[in-house]
Parts: sequence; structure tokens; C-alpha cells
Amino acid sequence: MSTSPARKKIWMSLYFPALALEVFHRPGLSAETTDDSKAIAIVCQQRIEQLSTAAIETGITPGTMISHAYALCETLVCIEKDIQKEQQALQQIVQWLYEFTPNIAFHGPQHLILEISGSVKLFSGLETMKLRIKHTITQLGYTPILGLGQTPLAARVCAEQRYPDSHLRHPKAALDNTLLHHLHMLEKSVTQLEKMGVTKLSQLLKLPREGLQKRFGKPFMRHLDRLLGLEADPQRFVEPPAVFYSDVFFLDSVDNLQSLIFPIKRLANAFGAFLTARQLQTQVFEITLKYRGKEKSNLVIKLARADNDIPLFLKLIALKLDQVKTVKEVDQLIFSASSFQASTPTPPALFSLGPLMIPQAATGQGNLHASTYDAEHIKKANDLLSLLQNQLTLENCFGVGLGDDHRPEKSWQKIKPSAHHERQKINLLNSTYPIRPNFILEQPMRLHKDLNPLQHPDFEWLEGPERINAAWWDGDGQNRDYYIYRYARKTLYWLFYRSLTHRWYWHGIFS
Repeated sequence: MSTSPARKKIWMSLYFPALALEVFHRPGLSAETTDDSKAIAIVCQQRIEQLSTAAIETGITPGTMISHAYALCETLVCIEKDIQKEQQALQQIVQWLYEFTPNIAFHGPQHLILEISGSVKLFSGLETMKLRIKHTITQLGYTPILGLGQTPLAARVCAEQRYPDSHLRHPKAALDNTLLHHLHMLEKSVTQLEKMGVTKLSQLLKLPREGLQKRFGKPFMRHLDRLLGLEADPQRFVEPPAVFYSDVFFLDSVDNLQSLIFPIKRLANAFGAFLTARQLQTQVFEITLKYRGKEKSNLVIKLARADNDIPLFLKLIALKLDQVKTVKEVDQLIFSASSFQASTPTPPALFSLGPLMIPQAATGQGNLHASTYDAEHIKKANDLLSLLQNQLTLENCFGVGLGDDHRPEKSWQKIKPSAHHERQKINLLNSTYPIRPNFILEQPMRLHKDLNPLQHPDFEWLEGPERINAAWWDGDGQNRDYYIYRYARKTLYWLFYRSLTHRWYWHGIFS
């Protein structure tokens, strides 16, 4: 019985040749129209490593000393290379690529490698998948070059050399005419081979294998075998935690905070793509404003409920920016989030649930489940609460929860608007709970000594008395007898009487 050959894996390499520059300078994320015309250089050990388009036009080349570069361009902006920031950018790109495949690994300081064999059909073919990946990363301000191959090393070489798709051909054929110093071999070995007149892969493969191993050693042969797929080249796929971090540097400091809205919008859209790819929602995120490496303001945006609504996020950020008064200059903008919840979207109902369509079982328990409400109305209510929560202070925007005390004025407490607390299940149809007014004074107000509801003609008795016992442990040693009275045939008042002092108090109002 014959067996079909194993399916070849498809590896995609993402090469970011301008990563060192793009972590500092991404014109698409800036509101400044003059950014593209600025001559910018990335410097490492006093030498130019990377240049912007405008800097290249001045005649400066990589490897030039800084002093010589300034002689060619007096307005050149030099930025020290930041390897840690480059790795951080690659880690964030990995988060966005999770939409396409979970098999992603780092493959050098400027490369990511993806195993996409099982994902091609999900995206209607390889070409569609490539276009979507390139579009997603380009929208983030980075410029990737894609390469395909049957091995990770072959895909990396194809990306660096801008070869056409080579996943259908064996690496031996795809890289036949590639120079040896492009194959990431040891420089010492490549130099020795070039002295022998061997400069291409096709020439190297014609030499006896035993002689190559004897002269150049096992590490050289293992590298060659991994390139050609003769030896397994396992990759350590990363599983980064769900953390979002993206920032923008401004070459010219920004002194008008409203001009930050444009780059914030771009970062927010990237954040939305991250949430969609990971199927997450968030209840809190941060906008940090820095100047010359020092934090100037940290805007914490909190939501009433976890959401992934980017237009709502932008409204909340605009509110927070209006409240910033102390920051005069900004040269770095950071958008970050580290707390997430799984996204659980509610499918739309075929018919909207009107008042007559609410299940009787739900109303009988007095605890209507959220699914019986119109999801759109719930969303609007939460959005309004989020806006109020970020516009007002915590002292002026709060929720109400149960307090551990039987006295009415202490039976509730202020809580955070977003705090979740246990809701009591009350049977509204057969309620035995005492009636309470919606509005209760924090401290009862004593009525005038001549104002006795029992004798006053404008007071109409409706219900009571209801005895609430005293609290001897904190000095409140008098029992209260509560009544409901209608005053002047209009307003319903909640009053209580203290027999020891023979005085009446006003404690709440029903209407």
C-alpha cells in the first residue's frame, strides 16, 4: 500500500530592513506634513547605520562618520540606535499577526518567521493572505518585505534578496545562483570558499560532502542541511502575553495637545486591530505623554464595561486631553493596555424584545437577565456612564451598593461605577419587603416642633408605623417609628417619630 508524500511546509519570512528607523520615524502616524522631507539618520557607534529618503538624497551613505555626515547636511537629525525598542516593535507586530497564524517565531534582529501551511485556505489563497498581512503591517507604519520558502532559512534569504515566491521549488533550485555571503554562513568559511573560486550555492553543492565536512566542520554542514531541508530546523514559536504597546516620536515637539488627535487615532485603530485579532475587550487603557524621556502626564481611561469600541475610545481620550493643563510640550506619545477580557459578543435577535415579549419567568423573579433587554440600549447606557466617569471626578460619579447596616441612611454606600456587586433577587409580584423612597437624606432633618403630622391638616397618613430599632453601639440609642405621609395632596414623605424626644424627622421623599 503506497503512502502519499508528506506535505511540504510553507514558511513566510517578514523582513524589516528599515526597522531601526521606523521605530522612531513613521510619517503615517504623525500629523506633521513636513516629516517626509526631514533628513534623519540612525547612528550606532558614531557611524551612520540607516537613513531616511531625504537623508539619502543629500549624498550621505551608511557607514559614514557623524562628523562627515553633518558636513554634507547641516540639518541632519541623528538618533541613537535602540535595539531594545526594535525588539519591542517586533513583539508587538507578533500580536497583530496572530490573526493569521499562531506559529510565529523571531528569526534574527529584523525578521519574523511564520509557518502558514494550515492557514492559506482560511484566507482564500496565498496571494490574498500576503496582501492582507502586508496591508495590516503597513497600516501600523512598518515596511515589511515578504519571502516564501520550504525551510525557514530559505524563506529568510528569499525575503532579503527580494526573490519571487519560492515555496513551490526546492531550496536547492530556488537559491541556485545565490551568493554564499547571502546565505548567513560563517564569514570565515565563505572567505575560504571564495579563495577556492566557489561563490554560489550551485558551485558549493558540487563539492564532495565528506571533504566539506572535514574542512569546515559539522556546524557548517548543519547550517547547509537546514537551509536545504535535509535536517529539521525547529522554531521556538512565541506565545506573548496579551499586552498592547505602541508609541510615536515627534522630531519637533508638539505644543498643542489637540494636534495629537491624529496620531492617537492611528494608534487607536492599531489597538482595535489588536483586540479583533485576539478577540479581546478592555475596560482600562492608558495614554502617556512624554517630553525628553520624562513622563509629563499619564491619562488613564476607564470604561463602565469592557468594550472594543474604537470611536468610544477616541471620545474618552479627547475628554481626557481637554483636562490636561500642565503639559506644554510633548515629543513622545504612548498608547498602552495590559488588562483584557475575552470578547463575548451577543448575537442580534431576530425580533426586538418589547415589553410584552419579556419572559414571564424572568419578570417573576424580579431579576431581568441582560439578554432580555435591547443590547443597543444597554450599550448606550454604558457608553454614557463611561463618558460621565471620565468627565467627572470619582467623588461626583459613583455607583450605589448595599451597606452593612440596618438604618436607612447607612444601608447603602458609594462604590465605583464599574464595580460589580451581588444583586438581590427580589420577587416584585409578591414582595414582602418594606417600601423605601428613592431619595433618602444622608442625615435626617428635624421638623419644626409645632409641625405635628398627626394633627396638621395638610398631612395625610398613608402607611405606618414601621419600627426600626436603635443602634446603641454608636450612640444612636433611640428607636424610630417610620410613617408615609402625603403633604398637600401632592408629595409623599417618609417621616419618623422618636418617642423619647417627642420629635418628628424628615428622612426621605417618594416623588
